Amino acid sequence: MAFLSPIRQVRSAFLALTLACAPAATALAQQPGQAEPPVALRQGSYEALAAEASQAPPVPSDGDLTVVDTPQQLRDGVFDRVAPPAPPEDGLDAAQVDSRSEAERSAFAYEANPGAPPDGDALLFQVEEIAPLDPTSNRRPSRFATLEPYDPVGIRIGTFVLFPEVELSLARYSNVFASPDGEADIAGQLKPSFRLVSNWSNHALEFRAEGDFQNYRKFGSENDRGYLVESRGRLDITRRTNLQAQIGRQSAQESRSAVDATQLGPRATVKTDEFAGSLNHRFNRLSLQLRGGVTDTNYSDSTSDTNGSVNGSTSFDDRDETEHKAAIRATWEFKPTFQVFAEYEGNDRNFEAASSADNRRRDSTGLRLRGGINFGDTSERLRGEVALGYASQDLEDARLEDADGVTIDANLAYRFNGLTSFLLTASTDIASVTQTANSGAVLEHRAGIEARHAFRNYLIGSVGIEGTRRDYAGIDVDETEFVTSLGLEYFFNREAVAFTKYEHTVFRSDFAGSNYESDEIRVGLRLRR
Repeated sequence: MAFLSPIRQVRSAFLALTLACAPAATALAQQPGQAEPPVALRQGSYEALAAEASQAPPVPSDGDLTVVDTPQQLRDGVFDRVAPPAPPEDGLDAAQVDSRSEAERSAFAYEANPGAPPDGDALLFQVEEIAPLDPTSNRRPSRFATLEPYDPVGIRIGTFVLFPEVELSLARYSNVFASPDGEADIAGQLKPSFRLVSNWSNHALEFRAEGDFQNYRKFGSENDRGYLVESRGRLDITRRTNLQAQIGRQSAQESRSAVDATQLGPRATVKTDEFAGSLNHRFNRLSLQLRGGVTDTNYSDSTSDTNGSVNGSTSFDDRDETEHKAAIRATWEFKPTFQVFAEYEGNDRNFEAASSADNRRRDSTGLRLRGGINFGDTSERLRGEVALGYASQDLEDARLEDADGVTIDANLAYRFNGLTSFLLTASTDIASVTQTANSGAVLEHRAGIEARHAFRNYLIGSVGIEGTRRDYAGIDVDETEFVTSLGLEYFFNREAVAFTKYEHTVFRSDFAGSNYESDEIRVGLRLRR
């Protein structure tokens, strides 16, 4: 059989030569513009063997990267494993690491809420989008610190969005009259409200109305019948210039803890009418604001005693006051999250009559100087502003001492992490005093901090403390008040929230027989859209 070996070698060489020459022969056989006719391959022919060899899958060998493995077929009931979150790096504070699941984390992301814009305000404060009318009362930092899992979506009405809300609650007060001899009572409260906000690309308009109705079981004199109606607007003149205006009226029964309020006896109904406006212009990094306003406060006569029955009449004409304000503010922006500002404000106050306490008028003029830092409304950590300054109030009656002092103002929201936030507020004002003999003004410092924590995406707790100190001009009297609070909110869904809150108040005063303590416990339900 040795003679077959040369034949096999010739056959192999002939097959190799045929495979090498086949493409060239095929190209020569083709005519321009004509398609190659199909060729039927005869089984066992050299062409069939060549085609079979070219279609055979390659045999993988070690180190051959050109061979692609066949994808593994999935079996029923088999799931791909998801790698657990990476542990925090060495030296990193564990409190800064968000340990929630993706579902819970997304619930707090504004982007997860349908209908909410990227900045997360859901059209809530469009009027303050460019510059708030009064930066000291900007509502955005407080909103940023709430940590609510849902933003209200509202009800679209044409080019406006309506945000309705109603709050029902029941409260127990251990000291209704804020007096040394505390009287306890139970009260039910109803607080309806709505806000109508424009949804325009330019300009902005907002209408707001709130009601406060509270009935006590035993002491009818403490029943509340309050309301607020307000309208705000912004006119965008150019991309860098706008006008803003605000007009409103508020009516409420005077709080027992007010400066001139009495702990026993009838309460006055306080009506406040306010108009304010501002002109805002941005040059480049420099922004200027001119603002002014008029506030008229009227104390209506009271005809009710502590039990709610008619018992003569008490006049409060000497407390009626009209105040005019004007201010200029300059802001320099180093970056959107860091700005410095300075402002000057002047005011004058006029009273309808001389005080019944000492027959002296409390008319006065005042000034406010402030400078501070604004952290903007875009950072995911810190928003708001803080300022340090000086205030004075000069009384026209030389027999009354003027009031002045250092001012501290703050409206800061800080998110420690995805679960915890802090809200720091502080304000300083010189309030007029009419019912205290030989004193016409009081320097009032107020500061508070509230911490909120999300135990779950639907369960948020809060704890806070607020302190107030009053220094009466002309007399040696100081007052302090501390309020500590605990709260819990449970979000059933976007439209229903159950809440409970506890407050403890400690008040100390140099006036004899004025010290008191009180407790308030409230539970309720908030419905909104």
